[in-house]
Amino acid sequence: MAAISPPSPPPVPALPRPRPVPSSPRGTARPIAARVRRALLGALALLALLACAAAQAQEWRYRVRPGDTLWDLGRAHLRADVPWERLQAHNGIADPLALPPGTVLRFPVDWLRVRPAPATVLALQGEASVHPAGAAHRAVPLQAGARVQAGSVVRTATDASLTLGFADGSRILLHGDGELRLDRLRAYGATGMADTRLHLVRGRTASSARPARGPASRFVVDTPGAMATVRGTRFRVAHRDAYTHAEVLEGRVHVGGGGHGVLVPAGHGSVSGTDGRPRPPTPLLPPPDLSQWPEQVTSNPATVSWPAVAGAQRYRVQVAPDAEFTTLLVNVHTDAPSARLALPGDGRFHARVRAVDAEGLEGHDATRAFAVAARPAPPFALAPEDGAAAGPRPRMRWAATGEAMRYRLQLARDPAFAAPLLDLDGLRRTELRVPEDLPPGDYHWRVAATDADGRDGPFGDAQRFVAGPAPPGPGIGEDGVARERGSLQVSWPAGAPGQRYRFQLSRDADFARLELDTELDEHRIALPKLRAGTWYMRTALVDDDGHAHPFGPAQSVRTGCLACRIGLGAGFVLMAL
Repeated sequence: MAAISPPSPPPVPALPRPRPVPSSPRGTARPIAARVRRALLGALALLALLACAAAQAQEWRYRVRPGDTLWDLGRAHLRADVPWERLQAHNGIADPLALPPGTVLRFPVDWLRVRPAPATVLALQGEASVHPAGAAHRAVPLQAGARVQAGSVVRTATDASLTLGFADGSRILLHGDGELRLDRLRAYGATGMADTRLHLVRGRTASSARPARGPASRFVVDTPGAMATVRGTRFRVAHRDAYTHAEVLEGRVHVGGGGHGVLVPAGHGSVSGTDGRPRPPTPLLPPPDLSQWPEQVTSNPATVSWPAVAGAQRYRVQVAPDAEFTTLLVNVHTDAPSARLALPGDGRFHARVRAVDAEGLEGHDATRAFAVAARPAPPFALAPEDGAAAGPRPRMRWAATGEAMRYRLQLARDPAFAAPLLDLDGLRRTELRVPEDLPPGDYHWRVAATDADGRDGPFGDAQRFVAGPAPPGPGIGEDGVARERGSLQVSWPAGAPGQRYRFQLSRDADFARLELDTELDEHRIALPKLRAGTWYMRTALVDDDGHAHPFGPAQSVRTGCLACRIGLGAGFVLMAL
């Protein structure tokens, strides 16, 4: 069955014109009386026309379909105490068994069956609760698909969002830290007409109201300071700190409060102050330009930006998994024309951004669909750290991101990696030593992961390091040589965790012939029964991947005399045996 809009009111029959009144010799009293009578008759005719239109406006109209009968239509739409015979008489139907298809039947709204029409939770992000009517102290957690009865109060947590659907297909999105009371939720039988009245205690809403399907269709959102009455439009209402903001995107909205009202057209907004009186409508700010927003984001969180909007004090940024924005994954304010978005994972998303003016009115939406391909996540770079100094053959190390992972590494002189010096993939280990010495200067490196299914993840943030000469190994100081129990005890400063030590001993200052060349786990060695004469020693660090660093300065000691003062390089004074 389909409802149709009421036809134009029938023409008002012409009223008989009064007979001419002869002029009176006593003055103009009779002509004036005639004009008054004509004015009264015209006013009565206008009132009759308005009354006729008002009566029609309170009737729902139905176009008869093949197979319809009066008693079936009465059973479907009329109250139990209204018999179908009244419908027959009201429409002047002579034969109830013969209803020609296409005939328009008039149903007075007062005769229509009224039923409760609870709201449905269409989508929920985060936590929300409902406080049933008459039990405000009892909070029941909400879930998607739940039914909410009239008189209930719905509340959302700070980072939550909730979308409610109503009997006629209208819906409302309640932002986080919001409170909404569902004052009236009812429908008129199967007519498609619904009467919905909501009270926004605090917070922000975005509504999409379906066009009216009859005279009893209503969708009203009021606040402690104002009321917005709408039909067939998209609009937003916010109430915070005694101020109400109404923003109209499509259609028109009547905003009333404080004994005054304004009609807000599409593309405009109105603010109601503490006195409840709505201010004159003002144009909403234009949508931001998101044309440079990337179609695919390869990092998460991701930073996005857009050109500033003239007159904007800040911006609202929202991200949803669907184009209708029934669920808000991100709902934040930012003072600058940029935002850092933290999303739940890879996939397709929809974003909308709008500018906020000095009065707090939020402007037109700019929307953008984009994809996130940030999995597998990039490894965390360990060394060289950003800005660190390194030798000519640095070892790049990163944290593992999971089992059966392979890695891709790039090394370049420029931060854009336009011409990488190294571009290696399929790496199984979480480290790589540069194969050849790098010329001194600045370098940049980054690493990405590939999972077991062959899916390549994005590169992590690039790290910069400065390549230079390798630092010398640890030197043997004056206090690093001591005589103990017939042997020479030699020690030097410890290296980094995991490093080993290479120690060399020679009779020659150039170490052409080695008496001892060994690797040690500890930064010390005992040399028993050295022959008399001059001995030279030096140490170097060895990384756990086998890479040996340069030797430190050589030191010497003379044995076989009672006291000697011999040093090489730093000139340490050592005790002879």
